[in-house]
Amino acid sequence: MESGSDSDAPEELTAFEGIKQDEEIRKIQKENIIRVAKEGKERRRKWAQRITQGKADKQEDAEVKETEQQEEEEEDHAVPGMLPSNIVDFLAAREKQTFASDSEEEEEIIQQKPKIKRKQKTSGPETVILKDLPPAECLRNSLEFLKRRKMQVSRSTSVLKNADQALRLLSSRGSLFSKH
Repeated sequence: MESGSDSDAPEELTAFEGIKQDEEIRKIQKENIIRVAKEGKERRRKWAQRITQGKADKQEDAEVKETEQQEEEEEDHAVPGMLPSNIVDFLAAREKQTFASDSEEEEEIIQQKPKIKRKQKTSGPETVILKDLPPAECLRNSLEFLKRRKMQVSRSTSVLKNADQALRLLSSRGSLFSKH
């Protein structure tokens, strides 16, 4: 391991570079949101097609017979290789419906940007009565710890009874803590 290696240090950026990088990240996030929305719409559209396809198959059998007859009649009048006008009209109407719903959902997603949370205005400091508050859990835990610790450490009864005097004796000159 090299002693002068800064590979673990964070990258230093100027304010302009930071703003530019932030804009790029926001742009990518916005594109991802739109992409996810489009994929969701496509998935829902395919799911709806599968469901309606089973129902439509029964109806289409009758419609297919009618359209085949109409197509045969129109093929005589239509340009070869082109779809009949009623099918073109049907497809155009269907596309308008899907594109209208797509644009509405994209607008909803763009409008659902996270809003800035603002602090609620308070009329003044709220009075708190400390006697009404129960003691904190950490206080109770620390007192229990001290009691257990006191029971485990062996001390002479004179130190326990005269704690202030024992502290003075230890901290006075020539005690255990002073340098010789």
